[in-house]
Amino acid sequence: MMKSIAAVTVAAMLAGVTFAGTAPAAYAQAAAPQAAAQAAMKPNPTGMPSVTSIDALYSGKSWIWSDGAAYFSPNRKFVAWAGSGKDVSYVQGTWWVSPIGWVCFQGMWHANGPSGRNSTCFSHRMGPEQVMYQRKEPGGDWYVFKHAQMMTGDEYAKFKNGDLASAGMMKAKQELKAIRAVSARN
Repeated sequence: MMKSIAAVTVAAMLAGVTFAGTAPAAYAQAAAPQAAAQAAMKPNPTGMPSVTSIDALYSGKSWIWSDGAAYFSPNRKFVAWAGSGKDVSYVQGTWWVSPIGWVCFQGMWHANGPSGRNSTCFSHRMGPEQVMYQRKEPGGDWYVFKHAQMMTGDEYAKFKNGDLASAGMMKAKQELKAIRAVSARN
């Protein structure tokens, strides 16, 4: 389903806003750069990568987080999980690439406590030497997402082919169901 530019813009303006709940820390930190050198650097990338090139980076790939993973299916379904025990959470939703170089994903996060709808977007821009930068919207700091020749510290090095998130999401769903059952008995 094609979204209008206006709809994408509105969705982008809402990016990062949590509706009736919160996303887990791993979700919020999914793209937090680790290198101190990157944090000190303030790039201002201006080149716009094509929608096709951005789509190819995400479609059919899993983004591995420190305590979870997300999967961007080719049919635009999005699943993710994070945490364990009382901090476990999961989401099922959708993802898309906007004409302005943003990848957005949204869905209903389920957690031990309040659950709620959450939308998150990341912008992408090209810098010198074909380095792609990424930042969380709205207004996060730019950091290296992917060098022309992949480097170990690239955020994109955490992307793997295939669905490495759905099994973890199903496990998180069962774990959360068990936690809620115990809470209901107490």
